[in-house]
Amino acid sequence: MVLENNSNVIVMITREIEDGITKCHRYWPISNKKPLELKNCQIFLENYQILQYFIIRILQVVRKSFNIRNIVAQMREQRYGMIQTKEQYYFCYKTVLEVLQKLVTFH
Repeated sequence: MVLENNSNVIVMITREIEDGITKCHRYWPISNKKPLELKNCQIFLENYQILQYFIIRILQVVRKSFNIRNIVAQMREQRYGMIQTKEQYYFCYKTVLEVLQKLVTFH
């Protein structure tokens, strides 16, 4: 829903558990060391601040899921013998990394 509506603020006005009853399921990662892995995206906890009456969490939702190995396999179906050496794989990964870094700077 956040991605569909291009939302940049989510307000949760309940606790996860109140009087022993689950009121809200956690949709954010517990730690900034490991993202929450969902089917179509990852959610990263970039920062948080605990205040007296509420908690502010800065999240990053990332969708751009792909597997270079699968992409290479598809390319090989179209052109036999494409990308066979370690150096060629390295070039693919490096190129994808550079493109992703440039996309991040545009936002």
